[in-house]
Parts: sequence; structure tokens; C-alpha cells
Amino acid sequence: MSVEQWHDFFAVLAIVAAVGVVLLVIARVVTSVPTVRFLDFVYKVQLPLAALVALVATLGSLYMSEFGNKWAPCRFCWFQRIFMYSLAVLLVVSAIRRDRGVRWYAVALAGVGILFSTWHILLERGVVSESAECAASVPCATPYLISFGGRDPVTLGPTGFPAVTLAVMAFCGFAAVLALLILPEAPDADDSADVATLIATPISPEDEDHGQPTAG
Repeated sequence: MSVEQWHDFFAVLAIVAAVGVVLLVIARVVTSVPTVRFLDFVYKVQLPLAALVALVATLGSLYMSEFGNKWAPCRFCWFQRIFMYSLAVLLVVSAIRRDRGVRWYAVALAGVGILFSTWHILLERGVVSESAECAASVPCATPYLISFGGRDPVTLGPTGFPAVTLAVMAFCGFAAVLALLILPEAPDADDSADVATLIATPISPEDEDHGQPTAG
């Protein structure tokens, strides 16, 4: 595969992660038996899934800089790498040890990382201006490659799909980690599970008569 094809592949993974975030938010808002079961399943595998997201993002960025024409990361790329690489190590170890206690440390790392990704995206879209330090070394506002969008991060491509850059991929990765670690464990998850259990439990004749014996 060429570098452009690998970039498109990672862009597709980022879109899948973004769709997963939307599904988790909808499942958290909509209270029903299917969504409760969905959140219960995600809760059981939240650490391995979050570790997988961070690990794939880490390996993808390493490929782009070490093998993908040896791209030099810009200043904000380095900031995002600091938090994503730390997330990969922390989440992989916690997934192996099945230690849910470290997830709030991971949430803090992902929360700061997504702020850097947001600022980087604003730089690419021209909403904010990059500093002289960024422009003097490796420009932060000029991405190496763009998937699915136009020739720059602002214009849309022939399909009308917005541009997907490495900053957008990092944003989707951080958002997926946050959604996986925060949303599945909802405060009313246990109550909803009880409701689901009651729905699935058949009602006996005694329950229909409120526990009173029938006349005979």
C-alpha cells in the first residue's frame, strides 16, 4: 500500500471511531432494553477497546513519521503524541491487568489531548492563526495529506465529505477513548438493567393477583 492509501485507511478507522462515539452518546441518552444491553457489553470490554484505539493511533502516527515519507511532526502533532502515546501504554497495561482504577488517569490524558487536537484542527481550517514559531519550523496549519476532502482542509471534496487530516484522526481517537471510559458506566445503568430483567421475566398468576389467593 502507498502512503496515501495508508492515510485513507487510518482516516476510515477514525470515521468508524467517530460513529462509535455517536452511538455511545445515543445509547446513554435513550433508555431502552437494547441500549442497556449495548452499554453493558461495552462496559465489559471498555479497557481493551480503549487500549486498541490508542495503540492503533500510536502505531499509525509512528508509521507516518518513520516510514510514510518520513514526515516531520509539527509542534501540535508532538503535543498530541505525548498524550496519545502515554494513553497507549497506560491503557494496554490496565487492560492486561484488568485494572479499571486507572481509567480516570486515562480520561485526564485524553481530555487534554483532545483540546490540542481541537486547536490543531482550528489552525488547519484557518479559524485561528498559527504562531511564528510553528510557521518557522514545520507548519501546523498545512497538513501533509488530506483524505476524502478537497485539496485543502477547508474545501470539501467531490463527495462533499469534510477533509480528514492527522489532526482529525487524533481528535476522533481521543474522543473514542473518552466515550469508552466515561459513557458505558452510567449512574442509572444498574437501575436500567433491573428494568430489563423485569421485562424479560414472565409474570406468574400469583403476581397478577397481587399475591392474594383466588376465590374458589
